[in-house]
Amino acid sequence: MEVNLLAIFIANGMGLALALGILFENSFHLLKKEDVINLYILDITIIVCCIIDPIVFIFDGRTEIFAGAIIYIGNIFLYISNLIFGPAFLLLIENICRGKHSKLLIQMMVFVDIFGLVVLLINFFHPIVFYVDELNRYHRSPAFFLYTLIGAFFLTATAAIYIFARFTGGIFKVFPVIEFVSPVFIGLFVQTFFYGVSSIWPSAAVGFTLMVMYIQNRNIQIDNLTGLFNRHYLHSLNLGQKTFALMMFDLNNFKNINDTYGHSEGDVALIEASGIINRTVATRGIVVRYGGDEFIVLLNTADEAVGREYIDKIQHNLSDYNLVSGKPYQLSISIGWGIFNLESNSMNEIIKIVDERMYEAKREYYKTHDRRKR
Repeated sequence: MEVNLLAIFIANGMGLALALGILFENSFHLLKKEDVINLYILDITIIVCCIIDPIVFIFDGRTEIFAGAIIYIGNIFLYISNLIFGPAFLLLIENICRGKHSKLLIQMMVFVDIFGLVVLLINFFHPIVFYVDELNRYHRSPAFFLYTLIGAFFLTATAAIYIFARFTGGIFKVFPVIEFVSPVFIGLFVQTFFYGVSSIWPSAAVGFTLMVMYIQNRNIQIDNLTGLFNRHYLHSLNLGQKTFALMMFDLNNFKNINDTYGHSEGDVALIEASGIINRTVATRGIVVRYGGDEFIVLLNTADEAVGREYIDKIQHNLSDYNLVSGKPYQLSISIGWGIFNLESNSMNEIIKIVDERMYEAKREYYKTHDRRKR
């Protein structure tokens, strides 16, 4: 089959340019360390593969004595790269959507990768995946399709995690993962069924770039101190006709913490309180630092009983923290909340309602607590 080297160079050159641009722009500095590692793995894998893929096409059918070795080693690396890119992509999306990793999923990934490596090892002795003939031409063998299936497995698992997160309460804070997965899926299947077309890694670069752009936009909506979403994110949400619980929390005695123990300790109190609330809400909704010591929780439920359950959980977890923190002050909150729908009220109107309810709760709190510590 004829190979269009110019098209291959253009496609991989564009992919290389995108990946290098992301690498040198340093787009990952606001993310968690684990996510940064996976992003660098993805980016560097794309860069190297966008270089190697054209090289193996250049030497395909060449007569130089080393051409066969370059083709063989290059293709081995490209196959192994599928076993690197897929798990890194999956782990990154799972951590972003769910905030944790499934042990079962990790075990499945390890099994699939080991299986893929064993098959490549067997290929050294029995060319079941690919071979390079005496004319230095690359040929696919029947087991080649295993790596298409492995790539499809990782991409499908990534999409499944996204869908699972949406339908188990994480609708407010998951990535639009389908937009990232689709280009890679298309590139994978085009190159599988149309040999001579180099589309996998340029398509991976497109999906990766879209993901990084989304991450950059999301970073604008992150509070630097607590790592929570900020007010800008809250007002940018498109909730449509969805019914939800909205809660506003205000730390009691926060001014006293700042005045007595200093603003650095006040920051610690904010970080600890926000972490407790965020871990309690988990994938059921989002937590926003609305301003100062005020937090808003958007809970993905229309059930008042579920809302009260989560309020009780947050109060209980704050009490547990106070028992073991060793701090000279106690963390407690005043709460205003309700079940709302944007068809009935605007977001500003909803916030005003819960704000009034929260300050009513705070007035009740200070009936039994020293107002000077307000």
